[in-house]
Amino acid sequence: MQLQTVNLCVCTFSARIDFVIICRFKSEYELLERLGKGGFGSVFKVRRKLIDKFYAIKCVSGKEKALREAKALSQLHFTNIVRFNSSPKCPGVKRYGVKCFIFSLLFIKTSNSTPQYLYILMELCDKKTLKHWIKEKNKDSLQASERREKSLPIAEQIICGVEYIHSSKFIHRDLKPGNIMFGNDETVKIGDFGLVTTDTDDNENPNERTKTGTRTYMAPEQDTTRYDRKVDIFAFGLICFEMLWKMSTGHERAQFVDLICRIK
Repeated sequence: MQLQTVNLCVCTFSARIDFVIICRFKSEYELLERLGKGGFGSVFKVRRKLIDKFYAIKCVSGKEKALREAKALSQLHFTNIVRFNSSPKCPGVKRYGVKCFIFSLLFIKTSNSTPQYLYILMELCDKKTLKHWIKEKNKDSLQASERREKSLPIAEQIICGVEYIHSSKFIHRDLKPGNIMFGNDETVKIGDFGLVTTDTDDNENPNERTKTGTRTYMAPEQDTTRYDRKVDIFAFGLICFEMLWKMSTGHERAQFVDLICRIK
């Protein structure tokens, strides 16, 4: 097993993305449950024993994606952004250009054919995302005015978060209901910065970028390699439509997205 560590914690990772946590992590944190699983890793709920406080720990595969997300989260400090938590006992990791990393910043590689993983400690949000919220509202028999009244405060917080991301010279590139979470006080939290990229102020000459994002929320120009922060605004518009109007089927939504893209 090949381990690349940047501090004191030593962990192992199985093919099924389950933990065997030893050393400082095991002494300080209790692993409680898996909150979610995606193509790049899993998110777990943990409890810090000393202060009896709960956190989420995200295990991300792929070194480039993992570091990109951790770097972005360490620089973004805003109410509507999922908060990155650092350990006060651990110094910054200058070799990665990150000001504050938790002691669980650890890459694990069991063989040449298996991926590496990075652990990121962050604030714990509700298990239900905006995707769940939309599904629940689609089942309710709300009047349009009632649904609008419930949707607008959420939309306002999302746009505040997006505005902050852009003011910090980042493009999220993967805004979608599944990446919009809620804090314990129901505050909207934008998460999953695995596809984040840096931005410039030169709107006339956007940088060349990779074609990436979730297909059903990607702006038409994301099919090219030249786009800017406006791709996040396009995705936000689609999210607002889903919050405000009930769509019974995926086909109905696909037809709407196709129409919007044609207008674009």
